[in-house]
Amino acid sequence: MHRIGWFDAFRENGDPTWFGENRTPVVFDLQIFALASIFIIPFIAFLIILPGVRYYRIASTIAFMLSVTVGAIILISIHHPSWHQGSIRICSPYRAFTTDKLNAILGVRMGLKHLNVTLTSVPTSEKEHKSLDDLEYNERFEFLNVLSMEMELEKSLKKGLPYPILKVIEYLSVDRAGFIWGRQYRLTGHYTIYLLWTAFAFWIIQVLMLCLVPHNFAKLVVIVGILILSADFVYFIFVPKNLQIRFPSPDGSISVLDFRLSTCFYTTLAAGVTSLVYGGILVILQAKSLYTLKTFITCHADKQCCKVMKCESNSMLSLTPPSSTLTIPSETTMVSLTRRNNAFTGIISSLPERF
Repeated sequence: MHRIGWFDAFRENGDPTWFGENRTPVVFDLQIFALASIFIIPFIAFLIILPGVRYYRIASTIAFMLSVTVGAIILISIHHPSWHQGSIRICSPYRAFTTDKLNAILGVRMGLKHLNVTLTSVPTSEKEHKSLDDLEYNERFEFLNVLSMEMELEKSLKKGLPYPILKVIEYLSVDRAGFIWGRQYRLTGHYTIYLLWTAFAFWIIQVLMLCLVPHNFAKLVVIVGILILSADFVYFIFVPKNLQIRFPSPDGSISVLDFRLSTCFYTTLAAGVTSLVYGGILVILQAKSLYTLKTFITCHADKQCCKVMKCESNSMLSLTPPSSTLTIPSETTMVSLTRRNNAFTGIISSLPERF
């Protein structure tokens, strides 16, 4: 009689427990979620304390929301692979030593440091292809340096990835003659990343100026907008325009995988234009108001500015000789020095002549 032990469940012939394969593709980017949470948490905290703000509630909300949104767009766009993308319906072989063809949707998303290639099978009514209906790939490939794509191609061959994914990587790994698409994506990503990191550094200074020196906030908003638009301009100029990858289509013809500008490009473009317009309006309003900053560290949110006084008659310190009084306009009291002068004169006259 076989005796069942405490840890004999799901075991066969005394082997370790085996629950079967349950492979799932990557459907959620934890890095993007972590970056977004850096800005979402302060935004929620601001909404909680917003009812307690008494003065300048609308202006404070607009300035804070714009600053947080622009910062989040800059940081997420650096790491998110949605600058240049394309998708296509294909029907091609997916592995070696077989005549089976895979009917699937191939998607390629280019970022500034890496690209994502997705391959999702389309369910068919043919019985011999039922085993491929749940096929789904989501692979990431880095192109940080010159040899990155060649190394990624070698790893992909060892892993045995499907042929459509290998074809995309092979197109981007070649760097000779007229096949320089991988190099163009790499250089474009480098230049765009440098400009976006510079914009993010100025964005941090912009937030500090909003808390300490509000009058410099508008200028930094304009600088951040110019840097973001410069990054978009560089990406638009240097990104490959003629990359086309051909695959057989389900109807027997040839399908061409074309690429177009994607979410990150248009989002950063909107953020740059908004920052430039908003900062320009603030600079114009500040120039028309003729206000100057009173202090540097001790400025307050409600009393950070003082009016420029053009009347020279109201000086800060005025001394009247007949009465010997010191007048301070900001104070309502008068300090009299007459008694002190009389006492000092009496002391001098009482001293011996030899002194």
